Amino acid sequence: MKLIVPLLIGALAACTDPDAGPVTVTPKTVTVKAGEKTAFSASVKDAKQPRVLWSVEGGDSHGTISSSGIYTAPAETGTYTVVATNAVDTSKKDTATVKVEPAEVGETPTVIVKVTPEVVTIGQGTVADFTAEVSGSSITAVQWSVEGGDENGTVSSTGRYTAPDKSGTFTVTATSVADPAKKASASITVEPVVVAEVKVSVSPSTGNTTWDGTVQLTAQVTGTNNLAVQWSVEGGDANGYVSSTGVYRAPKKSGTFTVTATSVADASKKASASITVEPVVVAEVSVTVSPKTGTVAQDAAFTLSAQVTGTNNVAVQWSVAGGDDNGTVSSTGVYRAPRREGTFTVTATSVAEPTKSDSATLTVGPYVPPAVTVSVTPKTATVEQGNSVDLSADVTGSSVVAVTWSVEGGPANGTVTSAGRYTAPNKPGTYTVTASSVANPAGKDSAVITVPVAGSVRYVDPAGTGWRLVRNASLSSGNTLVLDLMGPTGQSGRGADLTLGLDAATAAWSTVEGSEYVANGGYDLGAAPHLLKSGVKGGTLSVGVYQKGAAAHAYNGALLSVALTVKATAETPAGAVVPLTVLKAHALPASGSLQAINVAVGTITTAP
Repeated sequence: MKLIVPLLIGALAACTDPDAGPVTVTPKTVTVKAGEKTAFSASVKDAKQPRVLWSVEGGDSHGTISSSGIYTAPAETGTYTVVATNAVDTSKKDTATVKVEPAEVGETPTVIVKVTPEVVTIGQGTVADFTAEVSGSSITAVQWSVEGGDENGTVSSTGRYTAPDKSGTFTVTATSVADPAKKASASITVEPVVVAEVKVSVSPSTGNTTWDGTVQLTAQVTGTNNLAVQWSVEGGDANGYVSSTGVYRAPKKSGTFTVTATSVADASKKASASITVEPVVVAEVSVTVSPKTGTVAQDAAFTLSAQVTGTNNVAVQWSVAGGDDNGTVSSTGVYRAPRREGTFTVTATSVAEPTKSDSATLTVGPYVPPAVTVSVTPKTATVEQGNSVDLSADVTGSSVVAVTWSVEGGPANGTVTSAGRYTAPNKPGTYTVTASSVANPAGKDSAVITVPVAGSVRYVDPAGTGWRLVRNASLSSGNTLVLDLMGPTGQSGRGADLTLGLDAATAAWSTVEGSEYVANGGYDLGAAPHLLKSGVKGGTLSVGVYQKGAAAHAYNGALLSVALTVKATAETPAGAVVPLTVLKAHALPASGSLQAINVAVGTITTAP
């Protein structure tokens, strides 16, 4: 199943990806001297940026080839085959033939320049980065240039090409500093800019207001990145004026007036709104306060509202009869009672017509001290062992907002700072953290913190490209971790073995496929003689996979797989480190005898 799923995914991708076309290698045949280098290129039909994988049939003894297509001939003469495989659809490939002749004594290596990528498509004024690989000389510097000069774009000394403000196909060339006769080029297609038609619309397209009233207009501009407009009123200021943000102020006269928004990017594009201005109807101003009466505690607040009619100016001026000794009132009508009993009058006076007002009568009763309450946030939290969570406490009913923090059961159940930072103990469990008011210790609130046991496992892959154990994401789940042995990039071999150790108190080795503790991933075990072995003794696992007498396999993907399961018990808290050690390891390379290898291991930790 592990092999079938990638094949299915690859097949689906090949059906839909436009880059999954046939591959063509250039040149098809070439003759080089032993140890000499030569460059190949590969194109994919209809692909703007082809992605191919290079290889040499028969392995490194028949020569090597870089990811950019630079082939290095072996010391032995002969005829060899270079293969280019489509990375999107590996069923699509093409080959070239290399004839290797004996090297002449004292012959100077041929300088070869290779530019990557060879073909690219970009927009006007955008950039594309190119790299040049020089072989056959210790001087690897190149001189970049654009065919036709700066009007066809520019290229920096590091290979960054900036497209011109015109479309077309242009050539960038890298010339060897060591041998200026050697050079390579890339083709850049610069696509034309699609110019959209600028359009302006104004919303609303019609509106109504009264003398000296306002209407908010908005303008939408499409077809350009410049969305700015210039507002104007037909007939000038006598017909009203409009701000830069589209707020139209009506004149003190009636009529229908036109407000226009003109595109700054294209002054020929504009749109208008028609605003009808009606005369102001003068009505008698009146003020109504609500509620008319109320009861409020000493030093407490009571909210009043005022409704003004007969004018567009609905603002009021609030006041308390007798001054601040009888309480205060805000500009929004919130009355703050004095610290004494009595009946007091609060008045709202019209700003537009100060002779118009209305009042409310409020009764202030005996003083009742407010109760102190504490509220802790968050109420619950989950924290791994040794980690911290910040808690906060909100105190109401007192001007003293300080609290005292404590952990139920003492430091064995974690610690908490005076600022509310709780640090979990190194054991699973549920713990209570309490904040008590300094002003009134009876006011308190708590948070419940859970330190979970291990329920799953995390693994951080080691860095590098050598021998290493990496996580198999598709097979790992819950508290079971499947690790794949990966080999050094560009090498090949016939088998490998590992002896691994872990802490048997926190984890145990698990089978991978059937009853075996190892699964083959990168070797051909279809024909004897071969070896597939595994064995567990306590916390030690010994596994081996070998194929004798067959061609070596490239270290591409998982070579073999092993699995372990973390024990989910109260003694294994989340956040614990599970030690994993490589006791010894060997590999059988493509040629030669069994060799000891160093295998890098990542970090295993438990998780909730």
